[in-house]
Amino acid sequence: MNILYAALRNDPRDIDRSSSVDYGFYTAFLERGHQVEVVGPFPPRLPWWEKGIKKVHDRLTGKRYLKWDFASVWAASQAVNKAVAATRPEVVFTMFPATLAFYRGAAPAVFNTDLTFASWQANGAGFSPIALRVLTWIEHQALTRSAQVVLHSEWSRQDVMQRHGLPAGKLNVLPMPSALPLDAVPESIDVLADKALPDPAQAAPLRLLLVGKEYHRKGIDIATEVVTMLNQQGLPAELTVCASIGPPAPHVRYVGPFRKSVPAELASYMALYRQAHLLIHPARFEPAGIVPGEAAALATPTITNAAGALATTVKDGVSGIVLPKDSPAGAYVQAIRELVQEPARYYDLCATTRRRYEEELNWRAAGRQLDTILARAGGATSA
Repeated sequence: MNILYAALRNDPRDIDRSSSVDYGFYTAFLERGHQVEVVGPFPPRLPWWEKGIKKVHDRLTGKRYLKWDFASVWAASQAVNKAVAATRPEVVFTMFPATLAFYRGAAPAVFNTDLTFASWQANGAGFSPIALRVLTWIEHQALTRSAQVVLHSEWSRQDVMQRHGLPAGKLNVLPMPSALPLDAVPESIDVLADKALPDPAQAAPLRLLLVGKEYHRKGIDIATEVVTMLNQQGLPAELTVCASIGPPAPHVRYVGPFRKSVPAELASYMALYRQAHLLIHPARFEPAGIVPGEAAALATPTITNAAGALATTVKDGVSGIVLPKDSPAGAYVQAIRELVQEPARYYDLCATTRRRYEEELNWRAAGRQLDTILARAGGATSA
C-alpha cells in the first residue's frame, strides 16, 4: 500500500524525536512492505498578524496560546492536500490533527491520537478558553475527516466517543508499543538469572526504576516516598530516575536522558530496565505510556495506577500491577512488599510481562494490527 505520512514538527525518520512514536509508526509501515512517502515536517511560521493576536491573547488571558499557530495549521493542511493530489496515495497517515484540519484530499485518512484537548485541559494543559475552543475544533475536523482513528487506550476511546460523537467502529485501540529498536531487544530473557530478587540475608536492595521527564505529572515525588517507606519498613530498596532531575533524597539517583540513536547510550538505557526489578510509574495523568512497553521488553513488570491509558498499557496481573487511580505511596509499598514476599509470583509476572511484549507491545505486532486498520480505512472509502 502507498502511504503518505503527514508529519508536523518531527521527522518520523528520526528515532530521537517525539519519544520515538513517529519513528515507530514509520518503521512499522516499512516493515510490513508499504511504500511510505513523508510530507513535512513544517516549522512554526508565526506571521506578523498572528504574532499580534498572540500578544493580545497572552496579555488578556495569561493562559497558553494554541499548541500550533493557525498559520501552520493552514499551511500543513494545504501541503497535505497538494501532496495527495501529486502522489495519489492509497492512505494518508498522521499523528497531528493540524495536518487534517482543512484536508480535502481523495485518499482516506488514518489519524492517531492519545487524548482529547478537553482531557488534556482537565489535567493541567493551561490553555485559555478561546484557545481550547479553537484546538477542539481542529481536533474535531481531524477526527471527522478520518476514515479510521488509532487510539492507545480504552480510556481514550471512551473519551473520543463521548466528546466527539464518533462511532465505535471507527475507533481502534492499539496499546502503546515499546520504543526500543527491535533489533536491540534480546531474543529471550532468563527470568531467574536476570530478575533474581535480592537475598534478604545480604541486605541487597530491591531496584526500582522510574523513567519520566515531568516531576509532578509522572509522580516522581510519589516514587521517592515509596522508596523511603520501603527502607523505613526494613525492605532495602533504591530508586533510579531516568530523564529527570529532582531534589536530592536518600536511596534515589538521577541519570540520563539517553539517545536511542547512539548505541552506547541505548545500551546504558536498556541496562536500566534489565537491572530493575520493577518499573514504578505512579503518574497522576498518562495519555499513552511508552515506558511500560520498554520495561516489558526486558521482562520488567510495571507497578502503576489506573490513570488515563495506564490500565491498557499495563495489564493487571499480566505485565504488572495496576492500582486504583491516584493511589498513595502506601498502596505501592504494600503491593511491592506482597509481591517480593512471593518470589514464584514475581518470576511468573516477569515471564508474562515479557510474553506480552512479544505478542503485543512491540512495533512488529503493532504493524500487523495497523495493516487491518489501513485496510478498513480503504474499505470505508470504496464502500
